[in-house]
Amino acid sequence: MQRSRLDGQTYDVIVCGAGCAGSAAAWGAARAGARTLLLERLGFAGGTPVAAMIHTLDAVVSCADTTQVVVGGFATALLDELRRLGGLGTHDNPDEVVSFHPEYMKVAIDRLLSRAGVSILYRAPATGVLLQEKTVRGVEAALLDGRAHLNAGCVVDGTGDAEIAHHAGVGWQQSTELQAITYHFRIGNVAAGVNWKSLEEQAQQAMQGSGMRYGGPWVIRLNQHEVSINSTRVIGNPLDPEERSRLEQNAREDMLAIFDILCRRVPALADSYILAGATELHVRESRKIEGAYTLAEEDIWSRRRFDDTIALGAWPVDIHPTDGFVGVHPHKDNPPQPYDIPYGCLVPAAIDGLLVAGRPISTTHRAHGSTRVPGTSLATGHAAGVAAALSAAGNLALRQVPVAAIQQQLRQQGAILSPEGAIAR
Repeated sequence: MQRSRLDGQTYDVIVCGAGCAGSAAAWGAARAGARTLLLERLGFAGGTPVAAMIHTLDAVVSCADTTQVVVGGFATALLDELRRLGGLGTHDNPDEVVSFHPEYMKVAIDRLLSRAGVSILYRAPATGVLLQEKTVRGVEAALLDGRAHLNAGCVVDGTGDAEIAHHAGVGWQQSTELQAITYHFRIGNVAAGVNWKSLEEQAQQAMQGSGMRYGGPWVIRLNQHEVSINSTRVIGNPLDPEERSRLEQNAREDMLAIFDILCRRVPALADSYILAGATELHVRESRKIEGAYTLAEEDIWSRRRFDDTIALGAWPVDIHPTDGFVGVHPHKDNPPQPYDIPYGCLVPAAIDGLLVAGRPISTTHRAHGSTRVPGTSLATGHAAGVAAALSAAGNLALRQVPVAAIQQQLRQQGAILSPEGAIAR
């Protein structure tokens, strides 16, 4: 087997996946002084919001009070960089989201990681772990010049599907009621003069009675003549390789069918055309690890306070149905106030040397409906990176790293760890 020239390299922290969680983790680890490597299977950073064309960072601002920002640190640096590049989305969008243009997002993350000193390898999927006595010591990766064993003091799984945790033998759960999956797409040559809300309402009326399985549609405006559409709805297990391939094909067919309906029934879209379909399906739910603590829906609504808080959540319990329901499912009528997410949700119950951030953190199915979104993934990723750096620096097991030290370093990097610490938008 051909070995890469990087085979055997050692790092303080290796982060797998350059989505919201992974990018924030790598930035946080490097800023805390760790020699950090970031591995990403695609050729760009940004993860689901970019590759699946979500185009928003949900839960960076509180859904209950959209004037309050509840995720700082890497998120703040990212929004500042997008603003400098001109990549923040138009203000003609829902108040509860922060929108962006995906091509600018890729560059913004590249710049932030480069400035922080992160080593980035694109087209470099992690394919396994180096495991010693139930402790992760590094990863196996398929690099462009061959296979490599890469050693680390600590590894962060930011893959979205807990792929590294799965390779390491971490226990995980998969709900029997997995959320619906979406294939987002962008439309160009949209007629001017129709705001997002009117366009969305017209699109929702247009789809009624179509006989299709669909959600929304929900509209995000990227500029005056360009919008993205969140509407296709396919049902299945995204972890099954054959089923995943079927879902990809079915979703593209549904995109064309939905686009045809919208063009015929929405005047502002009569002369529009598809600019692009997403690179990735928008998978909302797959694995959820068995962690030292499992966040429940009751914790969200009661706003339970945790001594080991490392992030805030702020999105509704948003579960896209699979029971045949079409249109807009109720989810934003009564959003929760910002709530604590404890460090224990990131720590696997029975494996050391590994933290999991982003969508697969340890939660129940219902709580996951709130924690799964990009803004919250930025926050848990940032925390995982800082904790990993402190673990590697002190040669400490992840459970031995003082939570107070993690919280102190996070605050120094601009993170927001309490609802009282929210800042004005």
